Amino acid sequence: MIETHELIKGLVYRMRIPMDVEPGYVYSYIVRSGDGCVMIDAGYPNRELVKPLIDSIRKVPNCRLDALIITHMHIDHYGLMNEIRNALGAYLVMHINDYEQLVKMGNTEQLIREMAELLREWGVFGEEEQLLINIIGRFSRRRASLGDLRLDKLIRGDEESIDELRVVLTPGHSPGHVSVVFSEYSVAFTGDLILPTITTHVGLSPINLGNPLLSYIKSLMRIRSMKLKCVHPGHEHEVCNVDDRIGELISHRVSRLCEVIEILSNKPSTVFEIASTLRWMDNREYSLLDPMNKYLAITETASLVKYLEELDVIGRNYDGRYEVIRGIECSQQLLIPQQ
Repeated sequence: MIETHELIKGLVYRMRIPMDVEPGYVYSYIVRSGDGCVMIDAGYPNRELVKPLIDSIRKVPNCRLDALIITHMHIDHYGLMNEIRNALGAYLVMHINDYEQLVKMGNTEQLIREMAELLREWGVFGEEEQLLINIIGRFSRRRASLGDLRLDKLIRGDEESIDELRVVLTPGHSPGHVSVVFSEYSVAFTGDLILPTITTHVGLSPINLGNPLLSYIKSLMRIRSMKLKCVHPGHEHEVCNVDDRIGELISHRVSRLCEVIEILSNKPSTVFEIASTLRWMDNREYSLLDPMNKYLAITETASLVKYLEELDVIGRNYDGRYEVIRGIECSQQLLIPQQ
């Protein structure tokens, strides 16, 4: 049920933990560090997996689990953290930016109210609004079902060391997403920041406010500057052409930004109208997506719009629609901050 693979002999182990939502599994990692071991991410909340997971951790040779670092606040990455702490005594670590959003998620009424305000601002009303509100309400209720999420250590800054590992803030996918860098071996454990074929979702929402796409791009550049041999993500497989993959991810965002500019050059539009014009999974129209993927699409569109608005490329007109206010060549050089 839990598959364990040794990635670096005697030092790094990867555990494949099944889950009942796409993509069907998530990875946790165990890294020997200092006199003990550190685990990265806790898997999806499934009571049937608790004993097999604890048994698998105990089978790692000569490994006393000291710490469990959560890369980000999504349930497939923190879901079993309380059970692991209770069984093995590891202290739990998360960035305060994500912890604060998890606390906020426990207040379903507030979360739904804030989501409704955003949706109306984006031009989403009626049945479509209710459908998307139901999604974030479901997130909140699922979070509440896990009970108290007491953390032992909150990371408050840009970087912190835990034994031989560097915990580096890499926001965008979530406001407190972290990557864990094992500098001696030039590898990092990057959660959902960098995936080998999947494009990471970066969405604007009540639990990921600000300019998340800008944060995400800066996080990619930060990892790129480390010149790592490989990164180990939360899904799929390791990425050892790190620079090339980061280049692909940035190019994809540029192409999406250019699509938004083209749409708005032809016609002022709301966020909802832009999302309905763009193509999504497998080149599908927005109207053909299931409710969860509609939520992902509308929040991603909002992050694209926010990014362009902050660049003063687009702005809102008298009826609340967005339009191009500054002509710009659609190129990576002009749209992406240069280091």
